[in-house]
Amino acid sequence: MKMLKNKILLLFIAVSCLNAGKVNGQNSEWMRYLEELANSEEADDEAIANLFDELSYLSDHPYDLQTVTKEELERLPFLTAMQIENLLYYIYRYGPLASIYELKNVEDLDRQTITYLIPFVYVGAGSTPALTPPTPPKTLKYAKQELLLRYDRTLQDKAGYASVPDEERVAHPNKYYLGDPYYLNFRYGISVGDKIQLGLSGEKDAGEPFPGKRGFDFYSFNLNFKHLGILEDLHFGNYRLGFGQGLVMNTNFSMGKTADAVNIVTKNGGIKRHTSTSESSYFSGVAGTLKFNNVRLNVFYSKRNQDANATDSTILTLKTDGYHRTFGDLQKRATARTELFGSSAQWRNKDFSLGVTAIYYNFDDKMLSPALHPYNVFALRGDDYWNVGVNYAFQQRKFQFQGETAVDKGGKIATVNHLTVSPTSFMDWAFSFRHYDRTYNALYGKSFGESTAVQNETGLYTGVKIQLPIRCELTAYYDYFSFPWLKYQVNVPSGGHEASVQLNYQAHEKLSMTLRYKHKEKVKDSSPYTQQNVRYQLNFNPNDRWHSKTQADLVFYGFEATHTNAHSITQSGSYIGSANFQIDGALGYFKTGDWNTRISIYEKNILYAFSFPTYYGEGLRYYMVAKWKIFPKLTVYLKCASTHYFDRSVISSGLEEIQGNEKTDFSAQIKYAF
Repeated sequence: MKMLKNKILLLFIAVSCLNAGKVNGQNSEWMRYLEELANSEEADDEAIANLFDELSYLSDHPYDLQTVTKEELERLPFLTAMQIENLLYYIYRYGPLASIYELKNVEDLDRQTITYLIPFVYVGAGSTPALTPPTPPKTLKYAKQELLLRYDRTLQDKAGYASVPDEERVAHPNKYYLGDPYYLNFRYGISVGDKIQLGLSGEKDAGEPFPGKRGFDFYSFNLNFKHLGILEDLHFGNYRLGFGQGLVMNTNFSMGKTADAVNIVTKNGGIKRHTSTSESSYFSGVAGTLKFNNVRLNVFYSKRNQDANATDSTILTLKTDGYHRTFGDLQKRATARTELFGSSAQWRNKDFSLGVTAIYYNFDDKMLSPALHPYNVFALRGDDYWNVGVNYAFQQRKFQFQGETAVDKGGKIATVNHLTVSPTSFMDWAFSFRHYDRTYNALYGKSFGESTAVQNETGLYTGVKIQLPIRCELTAYYDYFSFPWLKYQVNVPSGGHEASVQLNYQAHEKLSMTLRYKHKEKVKDSSPYTQQNVRYQLNFNPNDRWHSKTQADLVFYGFEATHTNAHSITQSGSYIGSANFQIDGALGYFKTGDWNTRISIYEKNILYAFSFPTYYGEGLRYYMVAKWKIFPKLTVYLKCASTHYFDRSVISSGLEEIQGNEKTDFSAQIKYAF
């Protein structure tokens, strides 16, 4: 107990020191936007992690505002289509820009959006002619290279790593992990301007053998060429796809219901490199984009092995976690093969956009046939499938309409349509209608909605953003949804609604506050439940070196006769010692009634790593992250994070079980840029 008190005292001292405290670009404000996305109950952790990875890369490779394109700005999810059009119009009319501070003159660009945008853009010499591209023999002279090595480990012993005789492991092969309890990852990238990009990464999850037969358990490779005449983009290796509003194809990030209530349009961006170590939601093969004036034609082909619970002829379920830590995991490794090919054509001018996406995919010599349950009688089954979708958009200064309508192999329809208007200079209003037939199937579809699948849902959404006097911004949304057929853990046709209201107050440049309330009503089993979330956040930035954030959360949950609640308070801070040194830390207390009232809070991590731990039970969560640029080319990142529980003597269960009430994780990363 004395040791715990000492730890708490040290953390309080550290965090209190941090609280003297604005951060510079090293501590990017756009991460606050990512926090809002991740705070959504429906957030896809893998999609958020991929977006984090992409935005981290873009912040290190910002766009020149003198030459930035619409397609490049659409990669930034916090910008609405209207904001992008207004920004490009301003650059066209008043450019070249003199400085980044001109952004405040762009219509509809509010203070917060500008803060998010600044890390991704800069103002170059607009009148300077472009440099002649290097000839091939000189290409490497202009190359930028980056190598990252990462190591993670939980310091406490877990049940899956117990030392037992070989006879015990043979008798119970799935009770123990095959490898050591540490995580390893390397990433290497090389880029020649914006013309050539190559990436190679390898990963070993904790519990996987290392070195295995191939060294690392998983490898990812991508090679990208840009601006080769009419061939705008060419990809080899691993890549991700997203077109239209995602009814046919979307393995990129898509907007959901967030505090950014009017920014609900999916901006997919076509073909993107798969740069993360995620072992799902990507394709492997070749893909390219041809550009003819206002027309872009995307063509892609992929064939890759996937983990699955499968027999010689049948795929029961696709396994997407990427773990190969036990004998059972290895039995599911690469037991399915998916083949995909397709195309997406898009025509666009200043005001209109029209596109068609068509894909065909099969499972090689096997048939997808998940075990039959009442809730999944309309799930995708068979040995091949196809989807076709038409996306469309019309936009003028104060009016935007976007949508997509798609059909599947069975002739079933899905449609989603968004309308955004700006009736005044201080108000944006969004409306959306979606109808996904209960029998519509799209294996790679992901779009706006309450559910993760584009199936069995009808919904009507409206959201508003109002700039109030005295530096206040009000955002709110209401979403009504219904499910015509059963769902997992819902044994009747059901529906529900969700509402949220958030008030942001910027007292001055050094102090801001946010208050949010969210209410949701849905059905579980055959009974309705309600969940209410309240969050208050205070940001204080007294100078250029210090930043602090205080956050309090309340959760109320009611189901039949059961009512539970939860609360937490977290104090975090950052200190920028110099351009070469930064330290972040936080201390949080939480108490939750049960799993239904769990609380998830974003926390800082090492480079290209995403952390969003879930608070459950009663305890303390504390961490420290340090970044030290030892030499111009060499940077070291360290993190130590721990959760101490007051209500248990055993943490987790199964192979992850820890005897004790504390779990401590350590991470280290080295970045060498040359």
